[in-house]
Amino acid sequence: MEEGYVDINSVPTRVISMGGWIVGQPIKKKHLIIVIPGNPGLIGYYEHFMRSLYDELLGEYVIWGLGHAGHDFPNNVTMPSVNDKPELFTLDGQVNHKIDFVETYVPAGVNLHFIGHSIGAKICVELVKRYRSKHNAAAYLLFPTLERMAQTPSGRKLWPILGPLRKVVVFAASLLYRLPESWLTPVVEWAMRSKGSHLAIESSTSSGSAPSAVHVNVRTTMRLLHPQALERSLFMAHDELKVVGELNADDIRLHSDRLVLYFGTKDHWCPMEYCQNLQRQVPEARAIVCPHGFEHAFVLQSSQQMATIVSGWIKDLS
Repeated sequence: MEEGYVDINSVPTRVISMGGWIVGQPIKKKHLIIVIPGNPGLIGYYEHFMRSLYDELLGEYVIWGLGHAGHDFPNNVTMPSVNDKPELFTLDGQVNHKIDFVETYVPAGVNLHFIGHSIGAKICVELVKRYRSKHNAAAYLLFPTLERMAQTPSGRKLWPILGPLRKVVVFAASLLYRLPESWLTPVVEWAMRSKGSHLAIESSTSSGSAPSAVHVNVRTTMRLLHPQALERSLFMAHDELKVVGELNADDIRLHSDRLVLYFGTKDHWCPMEYCQNLQRQVPEARAIVCPHGFEHAFVLQSSQQMATIVSGWIKDLS
């Protein structure tokens, strides 16, 4: 695994790669997978998923994971502020951010496979529309938030935090962030483990000496507590609730043969009625209901299992 930051529209953006770095090493494989996160858009949360997927595909595909603009950045780096450049950090801004990345770093002749989680799924639909012809693009949409986010149980619950109370939340995070790392790490680790008793499933990886998934997720959450990172994540989430409205069934229908959609049975960001709405409007869509009870935030508990499932879809559409 390699990782680093690239500059996209004056925003340093974290990238994780498996099978070849994005510059200086020409892609020698026919297929490139790009993982687009949900929100928060720190690609570190997907590290174990990417490692597992790379192993499942026997190293025959290059995999890049691309964080969201402004959600993860190097220390001591000045970035455009939300107040001065809000257009960089909205949902549309994140779509343009991914387009600029593809235009800059993906060579011609490579087939693209996008994996989008949560709001990353909506971004991936836009990417398939743009790159279907040029790169034979396909997308695998995991627990997709494609419609009426503000009306979901999670959307209604978080609206006050994302709106009027956002500054208070960021201020509280800034106080936590000042704590010594030796104090803060155990607190974050306890909070992460309390998310579910099954976290122990991902306490190890199949890639030799790779750090445990729990360790990586704790480390990533520490980065999320940076006030500027959290501010941009909450700003984007607030924009999502405002702009993600009715399902765009026409786009799903037009590209249904290049999309796979995977819905959870207990997803508070995408209730089952949304899956049923999509199946009713686009019966030809390959919409799969998860039979395993995976949570929306699958990266905390089920990365290995999800990688096994997704690898089969990728082989089918390659």
